[in-house]
Amino acid sequence: MDFPVEYWRELFWTLSMLVGGWLVGWVVEYIFLQKLPQTTLLRKNLSGMGRWMGLAAGLGLALRYSMLPPDWHDDVVLMWKISSILIVTVFLARLVGNYYRDQTAEISGDHPTTSLVQHVLRGAVYVVGVLVVLQMLGVSVTPMLTALGVGGLAVALALQDTLGNLFAGIQIIASRKIRLGDFIRLESGEEGYVSDITWRNTTIQTIPNLMVIIPNAKLASSIVTNTNLPAEEITARLDLGVHYDSDLEHVERVAIETAQAVLQDYPDKSDNPDVRVRFRAFGDSSINFVIFFQVRAFADQAPIQHLLIKALHKSFREAGINIPFPIRTLDFGGLDMQTLLRGKQD
Repeated sequence: MDFPVEYWRELFWTLSMLVGGWLVGWVVEYIFLQKLPQTTLLRKNLSGMGRWMGLAAGLGLALRYSMLPPDWHDDVVLMWKISSILIVTVFLARLVGNYYRDQTAEISGDHPTTSLVQHVLRGAVYVVGVLVVLQMLGVSVTPMLTALGVGGLAVALALQDTLGNLFAGIQIIASRKIRLGDFIRLESGEEGYVSDITWRNTTIQTIPNLMVIIPNAKLASSIVTNTNLPAEEITARLDLGVHYDSDLEHVERVAIETAQAVLQDYPDKSDNPDVRVRFRAFGDSSINFVIFFQVRAFADQAPIQHLLIKALHKSFREAGINIPFPIRTLDFGGLDMQTLLRGKQD
């Protein structure tokens, strides 16, 4: 079958527009976008999509300014519409997820947002895009939604644990009582920094650099101590004891001066240098007291206690303050040791 010259001319221009659109998209993606900072919202959303967007734009121009064979035209138009919708869907899903992550990071102090929220937002955009494509293909969406609603009950019954963890994760995120980067301690003893909250579980990273995976439902029903709320700065304590013969006024003065010196030399010191000493009880072998001091974050507590113990040990020794160790006194009812030993030999 011979085709007229005009047909080959139109086919040539169509292919030229497709190739030209692909090249323009490639240039925009690998030359223009590469010059933008990696944190730019435009670069994060368009990365890897420039060529496909250019190809779709070239196909749209070809449909507008060139003549395709009649038996091809309708199929090509439908393919162009579907591809355009899919590209826009992917772009919007990225845009919504990245925008939410950036906004949440600004509010929560540069902590990344949870992956659960990003997945839910992106999934909602993808569902809308797929429904639009199905509608364009002539697939009735209403019966499909009805069937999904009926079958959803059976799925919910079969996936009770999974759905329980999903909604527990949403509740944890919505309450904002546990955020990424917070140091938490569970009633069961696990403790660490929250690294991620997914649709099924929450992961925390312990101080020894171990990862603990906790189901969201268990976390939501547990008693949790969050050391970052209501503020990151906390009041730390150090328990000590001194001999009963010690001058308590002198002990208090030396303890406060030593603690203030240690806190003043600490690199990331708190804005509140207040140090308090409170005598608590008469112990078995010492008068017990506590030193209260402010630290900027929970992670600073252990290093400061380490420095404070060394400094107090030195200061108390120089000041003649005795830190006693447990002593047990035996009562022999008035008998001396020689009488007891003689009675044992007999």
